[in-house]
Amino acid sequence: MENQDEKLTPKAELLKFIGDRMVFLRKLEGYTNHDVFAYDKGINRSQYGKYEKGKSDLQISTLIRIIYSYNDMTIEKFFEGVDIPEEFTKRNSTTEGTK
Repeated sequence: MENQDEKLTPKAELLKFIGDRMVFLRKLEGYTNHDVFAYDKGINRSQYGKYEKGKSDLQISTLIRIIYSYNDMTIEKFFEGVDIPEEFTKRNSTTEGTK
């Protein structure tokens, strides 16, 4: 069982944020159950549940599909207010010179 005092890695924090946002948006649309929401939107129910719990990494194509399955949602709105961990925003010095 996970210790709540344990510090999450930056990636785990980001996945938790994404999952929490997904739960919030689903409930905002009146779905109390993630299975019903996923079924109605044509998303794998088991996998969607893992995404909401922040336990599974998403492919970008899957994330975009899920984001646009919510009413009146865009990628920009979905990520509004999130601090993207530095490890995802650092430029790789070996690829900078190839631009």
